[in-house]
Amino acid sequence: MTDGQSGIRSGELVYVPVSALLLDPHNPRLPASRQGGEQADLATDLELGFDAFAVAQSIADNGYFAAEPLIAIRAEAPGQYVVVEGNRRLTALLGVTHAEIREQFAEPTRWEAVAEKAAMSSDVVVPIVVHESREATHVEVSRAHVVGKLQWRPYMQARFIAERVAEGRTIKEVADLIGVTKSKAADLYRDQAIVRQAASVGLNTGNVEGAFSLLTVAMGNTKLRDHIGAPLGSRLEPGVDPVPAGKTNELKEVISWVFGDEDAEPVITDSRQMSALGNVVASEVGLSALRSGKSLEEAHQQVKSAGMPPLERLIKRITAATNALGAASDDLAEHASDPQVVGLLSDLESLVESMRNVVDQAADEAQDL
Repeated sequence: MTDGQSGIRSGELVYVPVSALLLDPHNPRLPASRQGGEQADLATDLELGFDAFAVAQSIADNGYFAAEPLIAIRAEAPGQYVVVEGNRRLTALLGVTHAEIREQFAEPTRWEAVAEKAAMSSDVVVPIVVHESREATHVEVSRAHVVGKLQWRPYMQARFIAERVAEGRTIKEVADLIGVTKSKAADLYRDQAIVRQAASVGLNTGNVEGAFSLLTVAMGNTKLRDHIGAPLGSRLEPGVDPVPAGKTNELKEVISWVFGDEDAEPVITDSRQMSALGNVVASEVGLSALRSGKSLEEAHQQVKSAGMPPLERLIKRITAATNALGAASDDLAEHASDPQVVGLLSDLESLVESMRNVVDQAADEAQDL
């Protein structure tokens, strides 16, 4: 049945046509820059980024699975509803029932085939659970996506927490709402605030948002956190920038080292190197090496070499060079004719020859004694 009744209680199950359903313009799945868009644009973003086509295929093959109703609130227009939870499924429904929407998808031809097989019109009714307000949906949505089986990526979780705090809830209240510890909620809130602040000072945060879990690992490292002056999540006041104004250059450095930027690749290849990065950054020698463009391994080696007896430092450097050459020899045959490779080998020969001359001279001098 359609919803022509008055006095529907929050959380009541009703059936409405697909044509009465609207995608949520504030869906945390969407990038912040894309929120608030037109319905067709929202559908295109969700189809492209969250594989709504796989859901559409399932609908065409098996029918619409109604055991998990969409969660919705009333829209401003009478008889319409904004779907707060289930936007990926709604995108699939819109794709198979609305030709004007699927025409804008990246691969409309495959959508046409699925729509033909599904044979559904926009008048088909689906179950939704209607809540009186967006706030009333928060418990269901958060437990599904923050701690449930349909978890959002960490950045989406963090944004959800930040939105609830902006509405006036405390970190403790949000933590209780979504069923996580207060410290985890506080750290996620701090980390999204770091991303927001980085964007506000002109840094490209696209890579950070896509691999937000790396930032959470980085900020769990005391040395990296100290480098940018960020506090523990539990000590950050809501609405306050986590990074002091005088530390924005350091913030840019950490983002570059962890995520890379338009000028350089990241210096780490996975989160297991975060501890090594923290140790290097905490050392004046290591920090200087990273700032000069050295790799993490090179900077780490300089940290280890700093303050060593000259002989021990020499042996370590020669050992490192020997190991590096041994590894390079594995790829030499494939690129032996490359002019740059040939030139580098010539440089190496010259260096080794010079070093050999020093050794020979020292031996000759020892014999004369």
